[in-house]
Amino acid sequence: MFLPLEDSKSAAWANVLASRRHLVKITAILIATIFALSLWIFSSDLSYTYQRITAPKFKPELSSSSNATTSTYEAESPQFTGPTSQVADFWSRLSNELYKAEPKGDEIVSPRSLDPEQFSPQGSKAQIDIDVLELPTEQFESLKQTHHDYVQSLRYLAPDLPFVPDTRGVVITASGANFGIAATAVLMLRHVGSKLPVQLFLDSASEYERKLCNTSLAALDVQCLNMDDFLHVPKSANYSTPHFEKFEFKAFALIFSSFQNILFLDSDAFPIRKPDYLFDVEPYKSHGLVTWPDFWLPTISPLFYEIAEAQMPNRTMKSRASESGIMLYDKARHADSLLLAAYYNFYGKYYYQLHSQGAWGSGDKETFTQGAVVLGNPFWQVKQNAMMLTSGEIHYGSGIWQADPEIDWKSNQKKPAKREIPITTTMFAHLNRVKFDTRRLNALLDEISETKEGEEEEWSRIWGPDYNLVVKKAGYDLEKVIWEEAIKANCDHSLLDECERIRNYYDAVFGQDA
Repeated sequence: MFLPLEDSKSAAWANVLASRRHLVKITAILIATIFALSLWIFSSDLSYTYQRITAPKFKPELSSSSNATTSTYEAESPQFTGPTSQVADFWSRLSNELYKAEPKGDEIVSPRSLDPEQFSPQGSKAQIDIDVLELPTEQFESLKQTHHDYVQSLRYLAPDLPFVPDTRGVVITASGANFGIAATAVLMLRHVGSKLPVQLFLDSASEYERKLCNTSLAALDVQCLNMDDFLHVPKSANYSTPHFEKFEFKAFALIFSSFQNILFLDSDAFPIRKPDYLFDVEPYKSHGLVTWPDFWLPTISPLFYEIAEAQMPNRTMKSRASESGIMLYDKARHADSLLLAAYYNFYGKYYYQLHSQGAWGSGDKETFTQGAVVLGNPFWQVKQNAMMLTSGEIHYGSGIWQADPEIDWKSNQKKPAKREIPITTTMFAHLNRVKFDTRRLNALLDEISETKEGEEEEWSRIWGPDYNLVVKKAGYDLEKVIWEEAIKANCDHSLLDECERIRNYYDAVFGQDA
């Protein structure tokens, strides 16, 4: 069949137009594809650039071990940070008041070291009214006036103490030499299942310690803070930046921490059970400050209470000095107590001996409770006595057991509430004698080795034959778990000779229990 000529031309044009439309459509699709591809490439580059600036979140998992709770933590690196502008401004005001209230006179020195029989509860000369310090009148008046002036300044300082409301966390302090010991405390904190974030205040942190903070500890939700970064004073100040020696760190770490509710731990102290709930129960709920006892009777000089214009508390043979290696602190309710404790530590050369009079353990340990006592603020010192980690006299392998404050509180009420008895009433271990340093495990093995030169190494537990008492108190083999955590942190993927030695020690001492 043939079409007329006109119809034939029309059909031809229709085919041409259809082809052109098809070509335009393909071209449009191609252009759109190229445009979309360009956007995707640009977006990927932008995303990569953003990630390099802010650093991605990561979620490393902790491997489990006996009696461990496997947890996942988020952290953002870099973790090494300095003070916020709010903290820096507060420190400028606080440092000004501290220096304005500087006492006059020489360092206070006890006339003699006290006989342990005087301040030991079991001592043959035990007494609760020790009074051996004497001060020149001029120095006494200076101490009294400067203390009064500083306390007056707390009315303006305390309401502005910086923290993030309703936050909770752990604060640990450590010198560079104790970095590995603090890492052990963090490992044990995570081992027992605690989800509390940690702020670790370091003394003049080295570049290597900064690197470890930004890698290994960041995975455990630890924020490292260099104390030196917080202590800069204004250029206009007529005083210099303070240099802290030792005991001052604790009070100022609590002040500079962003947490409101704080579990403070010395670098050699850690919980043996999950402590997170302690903020939600008594005695913390009603007191806001919980402390734990030392072994000894208090030896605070009556002169201190005259200087502080405060009534001296009643003491009995059941009274105990404070042990500041572990504390629960609410910065909102105890801002003034904390700032007064900071004053006692800032001028420790005067107040440490006013609090100890030559007894063992002179330092910061009484400053926190006495800050609350002087201001009439409530606090709870655990009534259950501290206990030696092992039996017998204080020796190399000993430490301190400290009780669960909730159980202690309930047992001291007129009508103790009925509750299921836990496996153990112990909550914390303070290893103030033996130091488990995850960075120097071989040095620790050298100290405890019973091997003579040329002989095959023979090993024993650090806490010796008393380890069954440790198991009974902790509810599990604490020493074994500490070694497991340290080995995981250092030697899980290492073939180094020192790791082989550490594994040999673990197998020889704990292998039969595996």
